[in-house]
Amino acid sequence: MKRILLFSLLAINLFMATVHAQSPVKPDLGIKLGANFAHLGGDHWEQSYQPGVLAGAIVGVRKHKVGLQVEFLINTAHYTTKDLVDSVRKGDFRATYFDIPVMLEYRLIGAKLAPKVWIMAGPQFSNLMSVKSLNAYANDVKQSFKSGTVSAVVGLEVRYAKFTLGGRYVIGLTSINNEDVSTVKQSWSSRSGQVYLGFRFI
Repeated sequence: MKRILLFSLLAINLFMATVHAQSPVKPDLGIKLGANFAHLGGDHWEQSYQPGVLAGAIVGVRKHKVGLQVEFLINTAHYTTKDLVDSVRKGDFRATYFDIPVMLEYRLIGAKLAPKVWIMAGPQFSNLMSVKSLNAYANDVKQSFKSGTVSAVVGLEVRYAKFTLGGRYVIGLTSINNEDVSTVKQSWSSRSGQVYLGFRFI
């Protein structure tokens, strides 16, 4: 996780140094709050998108139509097993992640006093903080999940004044199943859709 934080800071510094050679950049600092709808691929998991929450801070820089944004988010994901895993009941779990998306931005449309539409894409680095069984289905389930994963993120934001309305889709590039420990030897691919509101201080 320390290496991910260092990479994020280096990415911002490199971007600022590159564009500052031509003209000053505009800094971004803000917060966001929203909903995360996640599911896991695999024979043992329900395929519906189940709700969780996300919240965190935004740090970035912009120059004209391009920008770089790094976020530090606490994100919860709700996963449920299928009936075939247990004939009596389903397993119900809530995972909490610390996510760091590093997003390259491009402004599509927007006049000076009008709402602006930005598209964005980039990698997301996630660290598993906890996994809780919500119905006492199993104990110590965290060890069955990998502690660190990488995803690809694409999104769209509408910004007006200091407010932001956005949506994203997150595609897991690495399985979150820790097959060294888990009794299930298959890939668990994560997917999630996110909607959120943001407020920028600067």
